Amino acid sequence: MTCALPAVLLAAALTPTISLVALPEPPAMTETAHALSLDVETRDGMLEVRLVGLSAEAQEVRYTLEVKGNSTSRHSGATKLAAGTRAVLSTMRTSAGADWCVRLEAQDADGAPYAVTRGTCPAG
Repeated sequence: MTCALPAVLLAAALTPTISLVALPEPPAMTETAHALSLDVETRDGMLEVRLVGLSAEAQEVRYTLEVKGNSTSRHSGATKLAAGTRAVLSTMRTSAGADWCVRLEAQDADGAPYAVTRGTCPAG
């Protein structure tokens, strides 16, 4: 015995269905990506700070890096970053001490200055 389906039901059974699923919106960026960033590690009472440059486009950047631990060190400069190439611009090491602070003040080619801090830096 065979069972014949009406043509409408047969067409509906053979037609693929497409389901639309709502995806969550990506989180809003809270801060603009800057060309300079800090990579900070503490280990065995020592503080190691790397100033890292990475930019989507070739540009010149200026910076001042201050590291405070048991002593204070400063380094400032200007350099050109190649597009899409990660570069360690400076590495500083010091005894961390109880309270340490790393402060980067920088300016990308667009001219807008910004600051990045790590540790127990005073506000301001």
